[in-house]
Amino acid sequence: MNRHTMGLMYWQLNDIWQAATWSSLEYDVTWKMSHYYAQQMYTPVYIVIKLTPYLASIDDQNAQLSIYLISDLTENRQSQINCSVHSFDTFDSRSSFSYDVPTNSSTVINLQTWSYKSFMQQVQCLNNKECLFRCSLISNNQQTNDLQTLFFVRPKDISLFNPNLRIVSVQQRSSTELELTINADKPALFVWVEIPEGVSGYFNRNGFHMFESQVTITLTSWTSLTNRTHKSSDFTIISLDDVTQS
Repeated sequence: MNRHTMGLMYWQLNDIWQAATWSSLEYDVTWKMSHYYAQQMYTPVYIVIKLTPYLASIDDQNAQLSIYLISDLTENRQSQINCSVHSFDTFDSRSSFSYDVPTNSSTVINLQTWSYKSFMQQVQCLNNKECLFRCSLISNNQQTNDLQTLFFVRPKDISLFNPNLRIVSVQQRSSTELELTINADKPALFVWVEIPEGVSGYFNRNGFHMFESQVTITLTSWTSLTNRTHKSSDFTIISLDDVTQS
């Protein structure tokens, strides 16, 4: 049976009063985590990492792990998919590999399919709570924002380490932009930085997974930031580890 959709509807964008809702924008237009992830939903080239059945046991002989590339482009383009398997005790990947693929217009490409059990043995991940799988897209020699992550268990069950997240510097880059540098000792999932009270705006990314010891993000404010000083202590930073350990 052929399965088709008539498109994707975004529900819902913003709140009209302060309440706990499904919207991706707060009443004051602050971005929720879902809004940051929604930026990838409509990208014309999309990576899909699929475990069938979802959350399969690591010993399931019939489970399969697949990587797909979906393109809605109207022209052909050469792209590269970079994939890696990570654990949470080190920034180094357990295994990594790449695919050079043409993102032809309106196509779905199955890049590879493995036996899930064999794949996990190959990357030496014998406990699915200790690893995750992620892929990124490079198109026309430029890194895109399309980074897909597959958890082998529910996030609340992942075996995490304390990443010791900290904002080590805040630099003003323009009248409406601040650059924050974040350091970590271990990988961190769903890293979230709260915008200080009295500032309204958005980050170039937030709620991201951190698999490097240092990252830099940019805060863009709706209004001028020149009339106040900005310190690391003005910002609150948390990750999944703070939630699961609380």
